[in-house]
Amino acid sequence: MMYLTESNVRDIIFKQYRYKLQAYLGIFTSLIFIQVLGMLFSFSGTGSMGGGSDAFSYDVRTYSGSLIAIFTLVWAFSHGISLTTKQQRYDDFNFVTTRQVSNVANGLFLVTASGTAAITGLLTTCVLRLLVTQVLRTPSVAGVQLSVIDVVEGLIGFFLYILLFACVGYFIGMLAQTNKIVAFLLPVLLIGVISIQVYLGGEGTLLVDIGRFYVLEASFLLFTMKSVITSALFFLGACMLGNRLEVGV
Repeated sequence: MMYLTESNVRDIIFKQYRYKLQAYLGIFTSLIFIQVLGMLFSFSGTGSMGGGSDAFSYDVRTYSGSLIAIFTLVWAFSHGISLTTKQQRYDDFNFVTTRQVSNVANGLFLVTASGTAAITGLLTTCVLRLLVTQVLRTPSVAGVQLSVIDVVEGLIGFFLYILLFACVGYFIGMLAQTNKIVAFLLPVLLIGVISIQVYLGGEGTLLVDIGRFYVLEASFLLFTMKSVITSALFFLGACMLGNRLEVGV
């Protein structure tokens, strides 16, 4: 039997990484589909208001890429879970590998997929804006003019959100693989916590409070630190859980 120590660990990691890029092309296809779907839903507008009098009337409709972002985050979460399935673990062990090597390759793939999703999400939002101005031909379209720095920060921020959701999905998927009961209890517990807070008349649910911790952060540097640290903790937690799994479990 050939042992991992007899091979170059870095080469094995990148071989698995390249394999995942080729084998999981369907994930990127589904990404394009889900973002186009979000764009189509956004095409009718994400908000509207109007008013008028006997002499005139007006209608204001807003367009944004918020639905594209939401659909992308759901995509990242679900595909983070998909990397932990039994079939994927069997595929990894077609290589000379260990749990650590497999997790590093998965981490590289999650980073690549998140970066791709952030870029395509930004491009899809630009297409939405182009369609609104050219196809709908509204009398006037007001938009915020962004600097290059604003665009770069927005792209990085979107990437960090996607990576965070992917890492959370990876952790939950690994947790469910470790204990099948957890797979049933997690959604029940989540619904229960939200229901209790709504019943008690709280300002928001636990998920909303957690979201505010990241979304309402005024400092881009602090937001980056929060997102990176949280993503790393969830990913490391998934790695620790994965080390307890047998190949055939």
